[in-house]
Amino acid sequence: MASGWSDDELAASVAAYRDMAAKEGAGEAYSKRQVYRELANRFNRSEKAFEYRMQNISAVLDELGQPWINGLKPAANVGEGVKPRLVALLQGQTAEAPQGGSYRYGGQPHWKLALDAVVALGGTASPQQAFAWILARFPDYVQSNLGADLAALSVNSPSRTSYSQNSKPRRTDQGSQYDRLFKIGDGPGVVFELYDPAQHGVWEIFPDATAGNRHGMGVRQVVNPVTTGIADAVQEAENTGAFDAKNVEDARKRVLAGIVRRQGQPAFRKALIDAYGGSCAITGCALIAILEAAHVHPYRGEHTNVVSNGLLLRTDIHTLFDLRLIAIDPETLTVLVSPELDGTDYARLRGGALLAPTKVAHWVSVDALTWHRSRCGW
Repeated sequence: MASGWSDDELAASVAAYRDMAAKEGAGEAYSKRQVYRELANRFNRSEKAFEYRMQNISAVLDELGQPWINGLKPAANVGEGVKPRLVALLQGQTAEAPQGGSYRYGGQPHWKLALDAVVALGGTASPQQAFAWILARFPDYVQSNLGADLAALSVNSPSRTSYSQNSKPRRTDQGSQYDRLFKIGDGPGVVFELYDPAQHGVWEIFPDATAGNRHGMGVRQVVNPVTTGIADAVQEAENTGAFDAKNVEDARKRVLAGIVRRQGQPAFRKALIDAYGGSCAITGCALIAILEAAHVHPYRGEHTNVVSNGLLLRTDIHTLFDLRLIAIDPETLTVLVSPELDGTDYARLRGGALLAPTKVAHWVSVDALTWHRSRCGW
């Protein structure tokens, strides 16, 4: 066929590129080669031609200061007749639209639109929910933009450092407009919520020689909110003299009351003891006196006192679970142990299977485990 590229071919290439970027941002698997093959069959060009065109798209995105896909290194020889058409398509315009540099969707960049969707949906949303909200306002919105934008805005998303706005070191407590979301889970079940340093901790983008992205940057948590909260509580206790043993009887009552509170609400604890057969869900310990009712998602009233939001845990394991030094893999239901516990007896728990209740209705919620795991920071 003729060497010139039609508007349909360029539009299909950009749409395919955006779709791959969305899947990469959401952590979903995809095959670049399969994408090239489908386009080649559709338009009667070679797969290699579409691969090179994808690299041209990366080059245009790079010039526009936007993220491009890992493995599609920018190829700058785009062609004078093709480049302005690609720019138009990538800016959300039709190929024939004039180049004014304005935004198509409400006068704002599409990453801001993604953020607005999460805010409007109450601070938590799946990509599907965010897309539906945007589509109701902008019927011509390109869905493939969304995955990359959500990932780029999420402080704990490893893929965010692939994007140009996150290409230099910074901490998330420095006021960047791009540090706005927190990612929970991966794949089809992923959700995004508004980033709160007090709840999610402080994260940083840092030089990482092992990173697989073009900027050589990684993401890690540098301030754990649980550790900080405990330190504050200890300091407060020391400052106020929380422990007073002058009255031995009052001290004994305080100790017993503390044990009861730690064991959990009586009905909730009894339900977990019944569900797990009186054994710790992680260690198998069957000494009832030191087994506690642990909330996976923190206690927020009686509606959180359900067996599927709880685990029966030995006292020390409960503490480590609340400190997010021990977690449960929501996919394999096996024990995860923080590297901070390497060299201790607790490291031996790594990889162990979580005890499952006999009744399926009592199994711990995968969503709750995903929420807990996402906040561990390791």
